[in-house]
Amino acid sequence: MAGRLIFDNLKKTIAYTVTHLVPEMVPFMLYIVISVPLGLGTITILFIDLGTDIIPAISLAYERPENDIMLKPPRNMKTEKLVTDT
Repeated sequence: MAGRLIFDNLKKTIAYTVTHLVPEMVPFMLYIVISVPLGLGTITILFIDLGTDIIPAISLAYERPENDIMLKPPRNMKTEKLVTDT
């Protein structure tokens, strides 16, 4: 059960981190591509990110197992990777 729990929690943490980085990258990419001025500096964005996202990421890592975690079949190591589109 512990292996499935760790795998599920890692998937949730990675999904949260990647999806939350998109809104931070869009202004920077617009700055590079079409020279839109940045509202905040890069270092400021990183410090805000550090202060506001540590607690949610840690809470996802220590989330309790779902009730049906042992009802799911074991994952296929060749098809189900840590980062997938599902």
